Amino acid sequence: MPASSIAQTHSSAVIQLLRQSLDRGRWPPGEPLRQEEIAAELGVSRVPVREAFFQLQAEGLVQVVPNKGVYVRSLSADNLQELFRLRMLLESDLLETAVPLHDAASINRLETVQAALDKASAVADWVAGDREFHEALYAPANRPETMAIVRRLRLIVDRFYFARMKPSTRAQGWHEEHHALIRAVRRRDAASACRQLKAHLAATERSALAALAKT
Repeated sequence: MPASSIAQTHSSAVIQLLRQSLDRGRWPPGEPLRQEEIAAELGVSRVPVREAFFQLQAEGLVQVVPNKGVYVRSLSADNLQELFRLRMLLESDLLETAVPLHDAASINRLETVQAALDKASAVADWVAGDREFHEALYAPANRPETMAIVRRLRLIVDRFYFARMKPSTRAQGWHEEHHALIRAVRRRDAASACRQLKAHLAATERSALAALAKT
């Protein structure tokens, strides 16, 4: 394998490992990330770690401060409200396009994912299942660029859940709202599905803001 390909492989692996660690709340918001310590822990040079930091900054997970260092990104109430506002706009647009394109197979996929999500008790399993549900909900729209932006917004918000929230925080609400979305999709009722989605995201935002206020 050419040296450049090996370097890219190392960089991709480091990005994935650091993203997982951030997802799982290994470091609290505002925590400095030490390039040398992470490189030593992963058994790589500082180059792929530095590259990973810049990629994670682009994803909104860390903040690179020139001449100071790299820090786990903190979220304020204004940050959370803006993130949910963007999610509501983009995800509603995706869903409106996706609903009439859903078929029996895609609806079965939604129901299967939700059945597993209903049983999730660990935070990691719940967050992964919720991501999978929304991906399946929007998949028929076939809008890869919009989905890439939505995934970035979710990465930031999901890290907040790992740090401060649990599936039990609003378990019954999430259960009912997801099943209401599935019923609207099954009826091919895009208007109802979008109303359900906006209410779902608004309720989730309120829970997130309430959790933030307690810290």
